[in-house]
Amino acid sequence: MWTQLLLLLALAPFHWGYARAAASSLDELLAEPLRRIPYLHVLLRQGRQLQEDARNSDAMWFMQLTDVPHILHSYDERRPLELDSRLAELDKRASLVLVVSLAQLVASSGAVSSADRAGVYFYIVADVPDSLSREQQLQLEQSSRRLWTQHRVFNRYILVAGDVWIYDPFAGEWDGNVMGYDEDFGRLIPYAGGEPLSTQLFHDMRGYPLRVQIFKSVYSRPQLDPETGLLRSITGVDWEVALVIAEALNFTMLLQQPDKNYFGERSANGSYNGAIGSILNDGLDVCLTGFFVKDYLVQEYMDFTVAVYDDQLCIYAPKASRIPQSILPIFAVGYDIWLGFILMAFVCAFIWLLLRILNLRLHIISAQSRRLWQQALGILVDTWVVWVRVNLSHLPESYAERMFIGSLCLVSVIFGAIFESSLSTVYIHPLHYKDILTLQDLDDSGLKVVYKYTSMADDLFFSETSPLYASLNKKLWWNRDLNADVTKEVATVGGKASVSRYSSLMMESVNFLLMRRIWIVPECPKYYTISYVLPRDAPWEEAINAQLLRMLNAGLIPKWIQDQKYRVTVTTRKALNEQAEATEVRVLTIGDLQLAFYVVIVGTLLASIAFLAEHVFFRRRVRQATKKL
Repeated sequence: MWTQLLLLLALAPFHWGYARAAASSLDELLAEPLRRIPYLHVLLRQGRQLQEDARNSDAMWFMQLTDVPHILHSYDERRPLELDSRLAELDKRASLVLVVSLAQLVASSGAVSSADRAGVYFYIVADVPDSLSREQQLQLEQSSRRLWTQHRVFNRYILVAGDVWIYDPFAGEWDGNVMGYDEDFGRLIPYAGGEPLSTQLFHDMRGYPLRVQIFKSVYSRPQLDPETGLLRSITGVDWEVALVIAEALNFTMLLQQPDKNYFGERSANGSYNGAIGSILNDGLDVCLTGFFVKDYLVQEYMDFTVAVYDDQLCIYAPKASRIPQSILPIFAVGYDIWLGFILMAFVCAFIWLLLRILNLRLHIISAQSRRLWQQALGILVDTWVVWVRVNLSHLPESYAERMFIGSLCLVSVIFGAIFESSLSTVYIHPLHYKDILTLQDLDDSGLKVVYKYTSMADDLFFSETSPLYASLNKKLWWNRDLNADVTKEVATVGGKASVSRYSSLMMESVNFLLMRRIWIVPECPKYYTISYVLPRDAPWEEAINAQLLRMLNAGLIPKWIQDQKYRVTVTTRKALNEQAEATEVRVLTIGDLQLAFYVVIVGTLLASIAFLAEHVFFRRRVRQATKKL
């Protein structure tokens, strides 16, 4: 309350004319930087300097002559802001206006040391009445370079006697020394207005080196020297993206060795390895290999770029086994055709029997001392004889029955054509049993689901979602060998399923798919957008995102993805065609006739049973006839 009263007293009308005179230049210079700021925190030094800071023309301009809302605070410039209990509501992304002394700004101590790269800072140097001397400029330049080197802080506007100074970290020339390139860059220059620093500085980074890592993934293929193990070249969509971004922003890529731990795993003590570990340890400026956009528990240290593409996380399992040759003809047609074939035979036999009964009642034909059940049995046998396209040894007397037999012959020809064409197809292209079509089928199969990267399995099946997911979650098994070829193991050894990106399967394992060695379960449990990663609030984040959006709007990234898929498809097809040409044309052998021999054996057994039944029946009739005599 006392602070507000003192400020009201300090902002007296007789200072208004001086403030308006100094405001015109700031109106032009800072219009764009302030346009994107929702509100400001104006910090004035406490104690005897409070009234002097409130009468400062630049401070008055922020408080009275801008359209940006502001909140007034008093602070101790000798204490870091995070240690001041009165400024507890300030967050790291706040935009601050601080009235400071030149010595405090040069030393980067106290409140100035709390500068975070996520915020925008306006420093008003209150104790320099005139323009900066050359010595003072060099001191501020060294101080700004130190902040840039240690914390990557750049978004600072330094107001001195109506002038605005900024630090351009990319001004200068690089001598090629990787270890000391930060000393070659960076100059304190006057700010001429225009775009905010987050946009203006990154139009041209003047060859500034950025540490870039691209490791093996779906759309990136680093090539290592077989002798030294060092990176030799990179191909793939991610590399095309990296080249365009580097050329557009004009920075030099310092390609880092692909990490053997790829994305990175979280250890028991909370540390990370892989690309995530490199970012957390300030060993990487940007990783241009796609990451799933999800929570890696490092949101305070790592950011995602805009979404570059998307993908599904799918389960794949061994292809269902082939149907044995001994029963292959049975599966040549569907169950509905078999059922229709058998039922229609009995229906047609029943219709023929009705015709026979009608002819007998109308005395068109005679019974010839045969009982009705004997005639019905004969009709059933004759129907099946015609049904399997075998000639009858005799025809019935009735022409109506003969015409009906003719229609049965036509139907049997249709069924026979279907069976024969299907048989020839299944012998050339063997059939398989039913594959796993749903996650429920996968759970019923009892197969364990193998994964290599923890990022793929940590939220694949949430146990709380459903009993099915809880059961599948128990079947997950971690293969810690990142160099293991799990897909090849699933295809050749079998006995387990695995999880992978759909694009990875279609591009890296398409040969196993075309050879029907693995099967992708159609019901994929996860869908992700994929982005690149970089340190939290990296200075070049906005510039990289802008270039990625331009490439996406131009359709370049989707085109490169389709080109890579096309090249993989052509290469795989050529290899499979060469393999097919080297393989002889399949010739049917005696093994393909197993079912025919089984049918003969079963038929022989049934005929033997019928023979015994007839023999017993005939002997009973003879005995009965003998007794009557």
